[in-house]
Parts: sequence; C-alpha cells; structure tokens
Amino acid sequence: MQMNRPALSAENFRAWYWLKKELQAYCRTQGLPNSGSKEDLTLRVQAHLSGRVLPPIASVSPRRDMPAQLTPETVIDSGWRLNDALRAFFVAHTGKGFRFNQALRDLFKNPQGKTLAQALTIYAASAQNSAQLIQRQFQFNQHIRDFFAQHPTATRAQALAAWQKKRETPQALVFPSHTA
Repeated sequence: MQMNRPALSAENFRAWYWLKKELQAYCRTQGLPNSGSKEDLTLRVQAHLSGRVLPPIASVSPRRDMPAQLTPETVIDSGWRLNDALRAFFVAHTGKGFRFNQALRDLFKNPQGKTLAQALTIYAASAQNSAQLIQRQFQFNQHIRDFFAQHPTATRAQALAAWQKKRETPQALVFPSHTA
C-alpha cells in the first residue's frame, strides 16, 4: 500500500514509521549498505539525510553453538541468538509469561561473561519495570498489545486497520528513542 508521505528529508524522516524493507530499499537506491537491524538502518538513513558520516556497521560476532544443556551456571557466549532453547530455559525458570525484553536483548548483544543466573536476575529486575521505553522498531508489537488491551473483543483485522491508520499519521508515531 502506497502511503501519502512528504518527500524524504532529514527534518521529516523520524516523524514517519518505516518498515525495515523500506529502509533497505532506500539504502540500496542510495548505494548505502542495506544490512543490519532496523535500528542500524534507521541510523544509517538519518546520517545520510543529514549529511553526517555514516555510523560504522556493527560487526556481527560469529555464531557460537550453545551447550545442549543450559543451567543457571552456563556462561553466556557472545554470538548466541535468542532462540527456542533459551526461551525454554527462561520459561522453565520464570513461567509461561516469559518474553524476551530489551534488557535481555541488550545483555545477549554484549554478555561480558555473565551467566544465565545473572540473566535471570536482570530479567526479573526489568520485568518489574513494565513501563519500559519501547524502541521504534517494536512499535507495531506495542500497538497490537495496546489495541487488544483496549479492545479485547476486536479482531486482528481491526487491529491491523487501526495500525495502518496510525501509520499514516506522523505525530502518532513519534516515540522517544534510545539513539536520538
């Protein structure tokens, strides 16, 4: 669906919600690297539009296999992905309501020798602070949660229609950012 947005500029870029594939397409047309996370792409496009030096491309740690058996004493290795094995570990220790949150995503990006026991402590502390800042790349997920909390009998189609309407309104998507 084509959206009615003004021409892309440094001044209006952050006022609109961009899909990762839209950011990648823009980077391709401008000859910029189009790999990385949505946050990486956003920073790259912002720098390009503002005439600043492009941020360095984050080096990806080589993927390291996790041990078959995860225990609280297991030391987290760099390069681990948040996967089903880790989810099963956290669910077993925290309950079925477990969700990978920003604190855990940050920890697994740079574990610095921490153990899964320490990860459980970090998760417990961060779970108590439910009013966490939602990063821009997770706005859709937050919208869906908020929509169903406000409209418990609504359908997914209604939630998606509300998201599309919200997406077409720039002011509705201006969220604080960790990287502003």
